[in-house]
Amino acid sequence: MAINIDTVYQRVLAIANKEQRGYITPQEFNLFANQAQMEIFEQYFYDINQFGRLHGNDTEYSDMLNIINEKLSIFQRNQTTTIFNSGQGGYLTTFGSTLVTNGTFDDDISSWTAGTLASDNGGTQSYDSTTQSIKLTGNAANNVFKSSQAITTVVGGLYRIKATINASNLNTSGSNATGTAFVTFGGKPSAIISPGLTSTVSFFHTAASTSTDLKLVLSGNGNTADNVLFDDVKVQLVNSAKLNLSSDVYRLGTVLYTNSSGEFVEVDKILPNEMIYINSSPLTKPTLSNPAYVLQGSSLSVYPSSIAANEISYNYIAKPKNCKWAYNVVNEQALYDSSNAVDFELHESETVTIVNKILELAGIAMQKQDIQSSAIARDNKEVQQEKL
Repeated sequence: MAINIDTVYQRVLAIANKEQRGYITPQEFNLFANQAQMEIFEQYFYDINQFGRLHGNDTEYSDMLNIINEKLSIFQRNQTTTIFNSGQGGYLTTFGSTLVTNGTFDDDISSWTAGTLASDNGGTQSYDSTTQSIKLTGNAANNVFKSSQAITTVVGGLYRIKATINASNLNTSGSNATGTAFVTFGGKPSAIISPGLTSTVSFFHTAASTSTDLKLVLSGNGNTADNVLFDDVKVQLVNSAKLNLSSDVYRLGTVLYTNSSGEFVEVDKILPNEMIYINSSPLTKPTLSNPAYVLQGSSLSVYPSSIAANEISYNYIAKPKNCKWAYNVVNEQALYDSSNAVDFELHESETVTIVNKILELAGIAMQKQDIQSSAIARDNKEVQQEKL
């Protein structure tokens, strides 16, 4: 039911009485055509609001709300997404209690298991009382040494991992300046801290199981006296996760969550300024049985973060594709190229409206008052017929 773009172009040229096409070039026509298409498309939403306040009728083909909804149905989509952005939390991100430490280690580090992986080839773990930190020391050249702890996690939950890493005692000169230090969670590594530096690393990762390993890593040092201090290690559940919408979303409709029973649960929309109050109360805080989201441009912040991305689906109105009258130049003439052309996506009944709006824009560009006035008059007549 798409509108053929060449048909519209030929009508515009004929009505404007400009057969040479020099007055309305293909480039100009494409600009006018896309402007006209978006004007008509955007007007649908205001017309629905207007006609929704009026009584409908019982006719099969003339109820205005049905007509507009039929035109919009061309652009209706449903999308199930799997594209959570695990690199960051959502809007107004808050964090649960720390699952590892309260910010400082005590001298009981028995919960940390040192050197249990096959790739470990030498090192010791101890408690540094001066800095109240876990200390990893290499005892073999070019070793990899890990200290790990299993963390109880929520499947699908987004976690923030933070740690302060002091690598000032790693060798910083000569051929042995190869030591690095970092943290991993569920196999995902943090930024790498180079020899001689002290820095706080922070990253996000989605837990895939109920138990996730947190590892402190001393890697590739070339001096058996090298050591690294790890302090303020924290793993915290994030209250929301950010989901990227499809690139063609123009108007977002209902957002749904499929729970463990396979039932659809509507995800409530919350305005950004309301989220801080809703999330702070135990009675209104979003849960898996009462999820919520905040819309920010092309992304959703979904609460709680333990909702898996493939459990979220949403209805939306897609933006019309840019139309294009494609052509090839033959003997200095632009000839229509149907293989590369892109037709209007609007309902076929909008053909007359498109022609009138393009003529109106062309009249403005060519400074031809008669073309512009005639097109406006025809457009106004059509609107009056629809809305009176």
